[in-house]
Amino acid sequence: MVSSGVLQKEFDDAVMRPESEIDLVRSWLLISRLEYPELDEAFCRNELERLSNRLKKKVSGLSDLRRIAEMMAFVLCEQEGFSGNTKDYYAPDNSCLNRVLNRKTGIPITLGLVYMEVGRRAGLDVRGIAAPGHFIAGVYGAGGRCLMDPFYRGVVLDENEFRRRVAVQHGGAGMFGPGLLDSAGPGAILVRLITNLKGIYIHMGENVKALQTVEWIIALNPDAAPEYRTRGCLYETLGVNELAVRDWVKYVSLAPSAPDVKMVRLKIEELRRKGFVLH
Repeated sequence: MVSSGVLQKEFDDAVMRPESEIDLVRSWLLISRLEYPELDEAFCRNELERLSNRLKKKVSGLSDLRRIAEMMAFVLCEQEGFSGNTKDYYAPDNSCLNRVLNRKTGIPITLGLVYMEVGRRAGLDVRGIAAPGHFIAGVYGAGGRCLMDPFYRGVVLDENEFRRRVAVQHGGAGMFGPGLLDSAGPGAILVRLITNLKGIYIHMGENVKALQTVEWIIALNPDAAPEYRTRGCLYETLGVNELAVRDWVKYVSLAPSAPDVKMVRLKIEELRRKGFVLH
């Protein structure tokens, strides 16, 4: 595995800048190197260029957003074969750019990112939409936008029907308020991508890799209180109790009213009683 310090520094350099300057592909490649340290970065960039050139020829002269969305789905799904991975949804490969491009399958957010990057290179305004429970894409233009679902072969979505489906599947209409179909910025997209991967690694018991994902999330959002709690738990599992206490103290300071604060304080005292010196 690549040195975590090197990977973290490169990631910090990639994302510690104004959102408009964050290179999503560069950031995604760094995330993918956690699983594939020797991935071929040139292949990934060249493949995105190849796909965009193919799309550009098909959408040249088109102005109708629905027609552009349909053509994007035709190129990427019908001609190239991209589709959602329904058989092995929780595999780490679904979050790695090199594997998504090689296998032409992934999860909603990674397929959405492919649509975004291929569209951008083809001169289109394709944005990611981090809807509750499901990431989709939108093709934007003077006439508004057209929603599409890259996970389900780029099908064009009716906004009202999509809202209804999300509300039914994820807790009722009340949670689907104004703004939840707005396009997401690079930072929010990366946090969502990394959060998915973190959950996969935790479930697999890959604690060192999970720890790296938490480091990345905190780099993007230093006030994300739950991440300090999670990192503390990972440190405890790895036997680094001093750092576990440090993170739990930070969690309590950021979320003093959280329902589990009492339990976390008990854990802090328990580890302190074990006798290590807290620096």
